[in-house]
Amino acid sequence: MTSPSNTKAKLHVTLGGAAINLVLSVLKIVSGLVLASPALVADGFHSLGDMASDIMVLWALRQSARAPDADHPYGHGRFETLATLALAAILALTGVGVIWDASARLLSSAELAPGALALLVVAVSILVKEALYHYTLRIGRATGSALLEANAWHHRTDALSSVVALVGIGAAQFGFGWGDPLAAILIALMLLHAGWGFGKSAAAELVDTQAPDDLRIALEGKLTATPGVQGLRDLRMRQHGAQTLADVSVMVDPQISVTEGHRIAEVARARALDEIDALSDLVIHVEPAGHFEGFGAESAPLRAEVEGMIMTLAQAHPMILTLDTLRLGYFEDGLHVELLADLRPEADPRQTEAQLADTLTEALPEVAVLRLHRISTGLRA
Repeated sequence: MTSPSNTKAKLHVTLGGAAINLVLSVLKIVSGLVLASPALVADGFHSLGDMASDIMVLWALRQSARAPDADHPYGHGRFETLATLALAAILALTGVGVIWDASARLLSSAELAPGALALLVVAVSILVKEALYHYTLRIGRATGSALLEANAWHHRTDALSSVVALVGIGAAQFGFGWGDPLAAILIALMLLHAGWGFGKSAAAELVDTQAPDDLRIALEGKLTATPGVQGLRDLRMRQHGAQTLADVSVMVDPQISVTEGHRIAEVARARALDEIDALSDLVIHVEPAGHFEGFGAESAPLRAEVEGMIMTLAQAHPMILTLDTLRLGYFEDGLHVELLADLRPEADPRQTEAQLADTLTEALPEVAVLRLHRISTGLRA
């Protein structure tokens, strides 16, 4: 889950952007009406639209900061992704709208000469929005939030539209009305490019595209460096907002106990989460090295199907007093059976093992190996 400090930083920069956009929109709309500058009025409504997008971003950030629940066990990070996709669409639609408007103005012969004071209002807007762009972009990259990076570009669209307004108003003062729409078309192409980039990234995340290669390589290195890990299989990684989730199968010695395999996996998981900042959760599945497929993994009978017969045949042997433990190993060549038993004092363990192995393999062809270990009642107690 996103850290509280990151959440606070993202909310702070977005609230600040919303407040600035509200002030700028009022200033530009009022100034445009007073100074007879349609471009400035339009730019003011663009700033108003930016404020609306800030509100959407705030909603998404608050949602993504919520802890996992029954309906969202992986957390709410995808709310940021969804908002990023919406913001990318806004950037693209803004670009299309600017091209449409600029093309119409290129074909129009109308010339406007608004008050020169409008230039000052636009210049202030450009400086403020460009500073807001850089600040928001810095926080977005520091917190790994694609949503904030997209919103930073949305702030820049307002700065760029103000540049267009500045060029148009300035050109109108000197009788060159074509400069404004031509600059607008060039800027719109930049907006379309930015919208495509953010939209493609968000869509890739929503369909669970594999995480970047460098992150996957880093995780592979941390896991394989863990003592006891003999290999990896099925490493999958995906983005979940600003978080990265992964799951993998780690290969361990097939002869060790389940608890030792689990301990190895927990060490590998803890090291990876501690040393890879971008990784927020890792699910590890333990598998025996070299035995993750084939007879032992896919078609061998389960304990419930063979335990009764093995115990019955073992108990019937005249040299076995009582059985203590039955362990089953599942391998490609068949079942490996390990028995711990109390034997009669005169019993030869190796001879008893060989006799019992013949009996078991005849009754259960799936048994490939039998190991018999003698224990004493005193030792077991």
